[in-house]
Amino acid sequence: MVETVKILDFFFAARPMLHLPIWSVYLVSFHEAFPETAVAGQPLLILAALSLAGAGSYYLNQIFDYRSDFINQKLGFLQRGYIRRLDMIIAYLLSTSTALAIGYFSGDMAARVIILLCLLGFSYSAPPLRLKDRPVGGLLANAIGFGLLIPMVVPLELPEFTWERMLVPGYFFLTVAAVYLLTVIPDREGDILDGKNTLAAIFGDRVLIGIALLLLVLSSIDAYLLDHIMLMGISFASIVLFLIAFVINREPLILLACKLPIFLLSLLAGYYYPAYLGFIIVLLIVTRLYYRRRFGIIYPRLN
Repeated sequence: MVETVKILDFFFAARPMLHLPIWSVYLVSFHEAFPETAVAGQPLLILAALSLAGAGSYYLNQIFDYRSDFINQKLGFLQRGYIRRLDMIIAYLLSTSTALAIGYFSGDMAARVIILLCLLGFSYSAPPLRLKDRPVGGLLANAIGFGLLIPMVVPLELPEFTWERMLVPGYFFLTVAAVYLLTVIPDREGDILDGKNTLAAIFGDRVLIGIALLLLVLSSIDAYLLDHIMLMGISFASIVLFLIAFVINREPLILLACKLPIFLLSLLAGYYYPAYLGFIIVLLIVTRLYYRRRFGIIYPRLN
């Protein structure tokens, strides 16, 4: 029983619900490139490698953000002693090395992207760069990592490359950047106390939401050029909620707004691949049960 709980601790410390952008962006991009092809074999292995690279970055982030996570009252696997620091480092090394190994055997483009993702994940949290504590660095690391590199695994495997192929990565780059600008707002107090120079420490809520709105408008134009009505719908729905958050400016609404684009994107990926939607539902139920029993909280939640 104790070993089972420990395994679950490591699984959920990898923050599986935060892998939704990885999975959903990849699946939607894959469908755009290969609408008649199932995600199996090598494409599924590449998706697993992307997720492992993400898990490694989340393990590392918890190690280096121990103090600010404590201040911001974030989930405390290390703070509560559920996982030791050394064990978290080992988990980071294992997940990252496995991702790199899969990438090596999955083709040149997959290998390059996974290497870049692992480097970004390390630079995001670890000194000397600690991109997450820098205003532009944190924004670009998320937008490039989740929005640009992940979809580029798929279209660049195709025999021809044209500027139109950059419209899909461009859409996700803009959307992820918009989401990131809202995610930093709830962490403002802890970041300031910990001496971090994040965007939230520099700008007020409405400035950040305003920039995010501009990015979403650009993403809707990108979707229009793609002639993709569903991606346009995601952008328009997000713009409406971001506008409401801009006017009302309440943290629960801001949290809801920053989760909406990923939620809608995951529904779109689930529409393309129904098994993925079933997987998300099961993961959501299991995650709720785990955090309820282990931490006594309701997670995840919309606000």
